[in-house]
Amino acid sequence: MAEANKILLGSGDLYIGQVDPNASETEIEKALVKIGEISGGATLTYEPEFEEVRGGAQNAVLAVFKTSESVTFTTGLITFDVENIAKLNAAHYSEDTTAGKRRVGIGGLRDVPVNYLRFVHTKPDGKRVMVNIFKAQNQNGFELSFDPEEATVMDLEFIALAVPNKTDGNLVEIVEEI
Repeated sequence: MAEANKILLGSGDLYIGQVDPNASETEIEKALVKIGEISGGATLTYEPEFEEVRGGAQNAVLAVFKTSESVTFTTGLITFDVENIAKLNAAHYSEDTTAGKRRVGIGGLRDVPVNYLRFVHTKPDGKRVMVNIFKAQNQNGFELSFDPEEATVMDLEFIALAVPNKTDGNLVEIVEEI
């Protein structure tokens, strides 16, 4: 297995939304919602796996083929919004404005939301680096710690799901303003 190639992105803003992966940039920007402030930076990991074909008298490597690949995006969310729990996990969200309560129910639900994810990092020169995962699914669950001396951070781990009809990269794209 090949060692993962990591890009440390640092601080930035995290957006998610329900949008077709092949939508226009205008449609994507309209659908995306900032889900909060992140803590501890963010890491994008691309990990390909290869299979060697060996043969001949010396059992030499004759060819190498990429057999699979995965993309993982990890970060921590430091600002708390109960609605985001349902946007990121198998949960049900409801709001009763009359009673002044918001509720998220967890457990017994199977469908984990799949979102378009965009992470935006602003470089010191003001230009941006954007990481777009066309179909991202949080597979980390969450832990809420009510510690009076430390802020709670929800650690998120998004797995990129393939978009079969995209032919110019179907898991993730990195866009850098120059």
